[in-house]
Amino acid sequence: MRTDHLVLVRVLGATAGRNLSGHTLAALGSKGVNVNCVTSFLDKDGHDNLCFAIGADDLDQALGIIQSQEDCLDGGHVDYRRRCCAISIYGPHFAERPAIAGRVFGSVQEEGVEVLLISTSFSTVSFVTLEAHADKAVAALNRIFLVP
Repeated sequence: MRTDHLVLVRVLGATAGRNLSGHTLAALGSKGVNVNCVTSFLDKDGHDNLCFAIGADDLDQALGIIQSQEDCLDGGHVDYRRRCCAISIYGPHFAERPAIAGRVFGSVQEEGVEVLLISTSFSTVSFVTLEAHADKAVAALNRIFLVP
């Protein structure tokens, strides 16, 4: 599955322990902003980081919502990258088969596709890349997986 016209938003370097992910994602959702892919992590310095993809039409509203979360943003900054897309591969038995993610990312990176965000579940491997790389990514995945 491919979803075009996305923007990758990154909230980086926020003070940890302030529930950045929970507050930000809840605030976005309460205003009708759909988050396509999301990941969150603490960096080596202990700062909270949140990265997600949203529809391009929601960018201005999302930036306003994020800026309104001053308590969570403490010390952090926001950046974004336009003209992105999300590509997802679904397989009901992915959780039982080792190396699926390695095959996905190995194949697309061999084609020079820049992977900007990875989001996985028990049955889906998703990633965000630039729209300009999407056709190459899909072609690479079609070579290694049975895609309907």
